[in-house]
Amino acid sequence: MSEVGEKVAQATRQRAAVYAHLFLVLRKRLGEREAVDLMSEAIYNFGREKSTRNYSEKARSGDLAQAAREFASPDPVKQHQFAPRVVSLTPDEAVIAMSKCPLVDEWRAMGLPGKDVETLCRVAHSVDFGTWEGALGCALCFEGTRGEGKDECVLRVKKARG
Repeated sequence: MSEVGEKVAQATRQRAAVYAHLFLVLRKRLGEREAVDLMSEAIYNFGREKSTRNYSEKARSGDLAQAAREFASPDPVKQHQFAPRVVSLTPDEAVIAMSKCPLVDEWRAMGLPGKDVETLCRVAHSVDFGTWEGALGCALCFEGTRGEGKDECVLRVKKARG
């Protein structure tokens, strides 16, 4: 990977560490449920905001195939970090898999317990709910995540019913 790509990956690992430390402090002071709720809400809002700027008009106007292609971009930096790919695509549904996750890798490298990695993974993918549900108007379901110990994160995205 290029030097730039590795710098972006390092920034993502730093983001993972910030998420972890924020979660641990909030959980200690407010309890786990409140920590998860607050972080999830903020990260969802970020995903929605980022996606309204970073997705094409075609994707934002309900073209699920276009949105899936943009999400699973062949961009080398995104591929280096998450390796997203479209597994299947119909006019009403997309299945996308990601075989890498620098966030999960960092949480494990930090020595966090498996339960905390799973919780942080659930919190972090609030960004994807913000993207798909908040900005792109689709329904999203995770069918497994690397944070749960699966080989891949699998996202099932369905076109919103009009």
